[in-house]
Amino acid sequence: MVQEAGAIPTSAVPTGRHIQPFGVGIPIDECTWNLGTTRRQDIRYIYYSRIDVGARRVNLAIVSRQRADNVYVLRPTTVASRPVIGIGLGNDVFLTAHALASGGPDAAAIVRVTTNFFRQPQMRHLSWFLAGDFNRAPDRLESDLMTEHLERFVTVLAPTEPTQIGGGILDYGVIVDRALYSQRVEASRNPQLASDHYPVAFLARRC
Repeated sequence: MVQEAGAIPTSAVPTGRHIQPFGVGIPIDECTWNLGTTRRQDIRYIYYSRIDVGARRVNLAIVSRQRADNVYVLRPTTVASRPVIGIGLGNDVFLTAHALASGGPDAAAIVRVTTNFFRQPQMRHLSWFLAGDFNRAPDRLESDLMTEHLERFVTVLAPTEPTQIGGGILDYGVIVDRALYSQRVEASRNPQLASDHYPVAFLARRC
């Protein structure tokens, strides 16, 4: 899940699949990206939302080994906010979000909108995981979620090390508690640094 996606790699190939949910003016494009060779292909699927039409710097993207069964777009929580996009693989949904700068004032609203969307009767069989740059410390978000009465439904999964080069844990995940694996997933910071934020890995603990 990528929150500050620039341009799609030049080697990526559009599949022609263009997703734009009815009533939501935020399209998602699907591309294939071969990380291997012509003879030994290693295909990834890119789901890309070109929301930064000006600087083209803070777009949203998801890269997956599997082709998505479904693609989701959740409306922005405020006029200034960005949408939440996600892909469905079977009964699991993986979403990415980027809260507003200056403290992530819409971070809790992003979680609330996501929770309410997947509490609809036709969505309740799905387990979801939301990863993002929340621009807010995880303990602050947890406090906000208590105010929103959402702490019973979700768990915040955050690494213990700063995820921004200037300090601060801003990049982490939120998982719905009904997911069978919700209590087994932990977050850790990846040492690779290609921007001012560190990538975060989410891995299942061994039983």
